Amino acid sequence: MKISFSPQLMEEAVFRHLNHLERSGYRSEYDEYHSLADPIYELPEDDREAAFEKVNKIFFVERLKLSDHVLRALEACGLIPKRKRTRRRIETAVNPLAPRLVEADEESPDTEDDDETSETNAETADSETAQEIEAVESTDYDPNQDAQAVEQNEDEIAYDLAREFEERIKEVMVKRAINKVDEGSNVLNRISGMPLIELRVLASRFSNPEEVKDLGAFLIHEFMHAKDMVDPEFDYEDAFIPGNPSVKNLITARFRLLWNVYVDSRLDRMGVISVMPREARFREFDNFYRKIPEKQRRGIFEGVWRTEMFTHEELLSMATDLETLMSKYIDDADFSEEEREYIHLQGAPCPLCKFPTYNWVDDPESICDEMVIEAIQIDFPDWESKDGACDRCVEVYELRAGVG
Repeated sequence: MKISFSPQLMEEAVFRHLNHLERSGYRSEYDEYHSLADPIYELPEDDREAAFEKVNKIFFVERLKLSDHVLRALEACGLIPKRKRTRRRIETAVNPLAPRLVEADEESPDTEDDDETSETNAETADSETAQEIEAVESTDYDPNQDAQAVEQNEDEIAYDLAREFEERIKEVMVKRAINKVDEGSNVLNRISGMPLIELRVLASRFSNPEEVKDLGAFLIHEFMHAKDMVDPEFDYEDAFIPGNPSVKNLITARFRLLWNVYVDSRLDRMGVISVMPREARFREFDNFYRKIPEKQRRGIFEGVWRTEMFTHEELLSMATDLETLMSKYIDDADFSEEEREYIHLQGAPCPLCKFPTYNWVDDPESICDEMVIEAIQIDFPDWESKDGACDRCVEVYELRAGVG
């Protein structure tokens, strides 16, 4: 399995990280970067992009070790075997331009011959700098190369025996996200048998070394989703969700919530920090299902949290059908059939207008005039007050009845 990073992500992440270090008073990496990057502007314009890309890769992977955050997240999820880390001496590319120019100035007086010599030295330095930058090799993660390294030095890298997920995945591509909505993981080419994990992350997450835990938690959480997608036991598939766009969005939001709870619960059992602690995730769950009585609501959440194995189909069915979710975790003796039938969840369709409803009038008969109830039942003979209605529909029928 190969791990690659997009040039756009490396460029912005390195830029933000170095600026943060420079503002914090640590200029060594900042100055070193500019000693390599500034001479690139003297190269032909067509060669600059590739040269900048290689310098950014040096700093992203080797100097600043920002790529290690991704490797550690993959290890924590079990997507790659854990490595035994040791200090490794990394050869660095040095910019010879400045010292050679200084040396030429010190040894030579201001003569025409010396000026020509200085110019020649500068041109030679530029050429050597460009060659050094171009000589930087790709540092994509390749287990075959690491296996060779193990043979050469047994103390350098050690792998666990399990390689089931690593062998199942062709490549992990980490790209720059445009905004928070764009962040997330996806698995491409799943059906072909050689899946590619694509993770999009904001480059700004790499900028502050003090926020390493937040970055790690995000990466681990997203890679856990990707791991589920390639896990045959989870059996992920691109399912068709019936209904209008509003209903689809509602089901998708519930499915995402339940899947996040499933991911967080496993990380909690592993002792790994996730993006949300247990109680914060419950508050999110509570907001989606707050029409369910509190005791049963807590019971459902705890049941989902304690469940060790779900399939994609199970999560989707629970997100689509409230009855499926409740019957799995609520005892019939604690919750009558009548109580189940008249739960008005946020986003559920109004029985009158059929639009997703977030402001329910649970029992219009208790707050509305009889003429309003009669007006509703003329249009909807089977409707009962306990069916509820959205506040907009109640307002419309109040106007029709001349009450509002």
